Amino acid sequence: MSDNRVAEYLERLAAGDLDGVLSLFAGGAVVESPLYGRMTAADFYTGLFEDTERSEITPVDTFTSDSDPRRVAVRFQYDWTLADGSATTFDCVDVIEFDGDGRIERLTIVYDTHPLRSVWAGVRS
Repeated sequence: MSDNRVAEYLERLAAGDLDGVLSLFAGGAVVESPLYGRMTAADFYTGLFEDTERSEITPVDTFTSDSDPRRVAVRFQYDWTLADGSATTFDCVDVIEFDGDGRIERLTIVYDTHPLRSVWAGVRS
């Protein structure tokens, strides 16, 4: 089940489909991001999509936890064009924790922010 949910999440994320992405999350779900910090899924994705002109996602690997099959990690390449037209590419890992109903209850984003810092500083100035 989680592989299908992960693929669905990545497709909706790449499409900038706010309602579609949020439909995959449980009420009160939390996202932790190196750039945005910790916030509700609704606040995170609203901000991300406002900051994004276009994104392309290339999945690399999906890993399922040995101790808890409801926890998976997906590694992908993220080609991100920000709203001001600035572009950057980086490798990303999303660690996703599903609830018993298959909805995402926690998502932790892991990546090296170094390639993004100069681009991000220009957008947030």
